[in-house]
Amino acid sequence: MSEIRYWSYASTRSCADPVRTVVLCVPDACVRSLDGVAAFARESGWMDEVEAEGGVIVAPVVPDGWASAPADLAREVYRAACRQLMAPARMSIPGRAGGLWAWEPLISLVGYQEGAVHAGGVMVAYPAFAASYVLVDGCPADLSRGDEASDHWFVVHPSGAYHALNREVPVAAWLMGSACDGALVAHLRAAGGPSWSLRESPELTGADPALAARAMREFVCHVIRWKNGPDGELAWHQSRQEFYLDGRFDHRVVELGYTSYHYALHLPEGMTREEAWGLPLVISIHGRGEPAYLFADKNGWEALADETRAFMVAVPDSPYNVWLADRDAEVLERLIDDVVEAYGCDRTRVYATGFSNGGAYICQQATTRPWLFAAVSPWNAPSKEAITGSGMGDYFYHPSFAAGDYELPFWICTGDSDDKGVVDRTTDLVEVLPPNGCARESEQVWDGTNRYTAEAGYAQGERLTSRVFANADGSVRVGLTTARDMPHGAIADEARAAWAFMSRFTRPEGSHTVEEVRA
Repeated sequence: MSEIRYWSYASTRSCADPVRTVVLCVPDACVRSLDGVAAFARESGWMDEVEAEGGVIVAPVVPDGWASAPADLAREVYRAACRQLMAPARMSIPGRAGGLWAWEPLISLVGYQEGAVHAGGVMVAYPAFAASYVLVDGCPADLSRGDEASDHWFVVHPSGAYHALNREVPVAAWLMGSACDGALVAHLRAAGGPSWSLRESPELTGADPALAARAMREFVCHVIRWKNGPDGELAWHQSRQEFYLDGRFDHRVVELGYTSYHYALHLPEGMTREEAWGLPLVISIHGRGEPAYLFADKNGWEALADETRAFMVAVPDSPYNVWLADRDAEVLERLIDDVVEAYGCDRTRVYATGFSNGGAYICQQATTRPWLFAAVSPWNAPSKEAITGSGMGDYFYHPSFAAGDYELPFWICTGDSDDKGVVDRTTDLVEVLPPNGCARESEQVWDGTNRYTAEAGYAQGERLTSRVFANADGSVRVGLTTARDMPHGAIADEARAAWAFMSRFTRPEGSHTVEEVRA
């Protein structure tokens, strides 16, 4: 096939949130024309389900039938479409010119009959492509490509420390009708995915809209493949409604001008407000395009709070899923005041961390208002040029910070394979070392051999390497941490390392200096 053809549909609800992309592989009888594909999408119920979910459908059109389609057609159709999908009302994430964000962690591949055979082939040969797979009345006959090395959907060239065969990459799959093939089931189970990741329903068959409704609502809309390694990691996530109703968070609002900012506050599991009174506060800032309901579980702060019972976590939402330095300049101070008043958090031990656009926003705000924080930890931030060039602020670090008299410890994290952030943040040292009284000559290296060990609670500590810098008293005040084989994502061990660093500091009220907390 020389030309990639597809039919697409974007929900009228799609806007500034990342959209779930359903790549729909229809039966051979319908796949040969745009009209046939569109009719199947409507009649099978998938158009209605995607509309309700606020997602998009992308469906290959194969004029000569599936027998003529290349093995990776579904992937190529996604790649072609995701650059062209537009929000129906042109209301999308600022900076995307009305384009929708068909986020890689939220791809679902759905196939019927011959289309299921193709989708199943993708599942075997390119397992990390989709977060979830739904096969109805068809499955791959050939599983041999499971013995090939993974092509690493998220990291093109992983280090020599990472190696996986396709059959070793867990997938989330719901097999229906004749797709419940014993050999395929055994193949999927051998990958060792989560207990919820494989469902078999031989009684569900045909293009019944009720089948699409069950598949979407009970499975597809809850599965994410976090972009935190070469093949990602499967996880179950809450819907927006579940996030607001499940009780893990107290959902609060602060006002700034005419704008309302929602934030979700999490106390250690089982801890009452009275018991949490006086705990430190970690503010966790999402990146561009990641609303709090998706972002909250991404980097492990809530789980770490539950484990340590040492701090509370606030996860704020920004208008249209982007943080802008000028528009949102006073939000964090308002949020801190609200948490102090309602939950009595320790104002001298407020810490901020942010991912991507949130990481840049933390650098902007913390170096403008350093008195608010005892320490900060920006993750996977883009370049200064990317921030200033896209209207997210006129500076990355406030021009007065490096030469100022406010100490502010920094723990900076990035991934070695991040194609959206800056991998080498050495130039940041010019901004953060001087105010913290650190010199480059004080550099030490912390890694999985001497710091991030299993005994210290790290699950993937061998992936972390930190260059740390101490002041004249020998107190480490700045760290640059790199996560190996990490795309534009995060793992919980980074939060563990960041907390171990930040929790050492307190800022007495009104002080320009921080003090080290003594155990």
